[in-house]
Amino acid sequence: MSGPQASRWAQRTSVSTQVASPVVEEDKLGSANAECQVSHGQHTGFFLTDNKSHPQMSEFSWKDVTSALSLANMILGLFSIFCSFCKKSHCASWMLLMSFLLDTAVRAVTRHLNICSKSGAELNDFAVFTTFGLASALLLGVNGALNGFLAIIYVLAASFRLCFYSTGIPSAYKGLPCPYASCVLASTSLLIKGNTFILSCMASLMILFMMDQSHYPHDEILESENWKKMVYLGGVIMLFLSPFSLTAFYCLVWSLSYIFFPEALWGKAACLRLQHRRN
Repeated sequence: MSGPQASRWAQRTSVSTQVASPVVEEDKLGSANAECQVSHGQHTGFFLTDNKSHPQMSEFSWKDVTSALSLANMILGLFSIFCSFCKKSHCASWMLLMSFLLDTAVRAVTRHLNICSKSGAELNDFAVFTTFGLASALLLGVNGALNGFLAIIYVLAASFRLCFYSTGIPSAYKGLPCPYASCVLASTSLLIKGNTFILSCMASLMILFMMDQSHYPHDEILESENWKKMVYLGGVIMLFLSPFSLTAFYCLVWSLSYIFFPEALWGKAACLRLQHRRN
């Protein structure tokens, strides 16, 4: 390379280096601002520090927590299935009520922290099917052909409900959510004390509600009005400190109020929030 060509090549290199360096600095600044905005938007308590792995580690830890809660929900469902095979329907129903409260907490944590994980979602769906589909259907018993056929229909309805879960509406479910149907069955099983005819009628009604095309709002019990939080806290206290019959009546009234008065009681906060976003 000759002298003039070498000098021109050196000048071009120096100019391109001087132009590129501010871009790199702006990219770093923009990524830092974006990271700070994401952390404030999720309300996870992350702070912008020199250690960039800290927010990721915190996010992964919360994903692990929600996955562990979903796994615990599935374990309760498996224990409920075992109790149903052992003819201990009261114990199986009690575990389903516990799973109902645990599933409410899992959904609240997932929405509040805006956690999105494919593996966590698949684990939660499998836990919901095991607990609120299969374990709830086994409360009907498999002694007779009619009860066995109804239990199969209930499992198929819960599966259909989970497969076509998405509605395109961010604040509503399509069809009755499986946890509420399971809560109604478990509460009824504790109250009737072995009357399979009433339990079969209630299961048929829950199948119709799950297969219905009506929309049910997100209850958001732990994220909205204080009275909803008190309802949840009352259910937790009664589950561990009250007799089975009183706890079953409390959970049954709770679930039926959501089924028959979804917008009037449980959808008010969601409607107000949607109106605020539109305005």
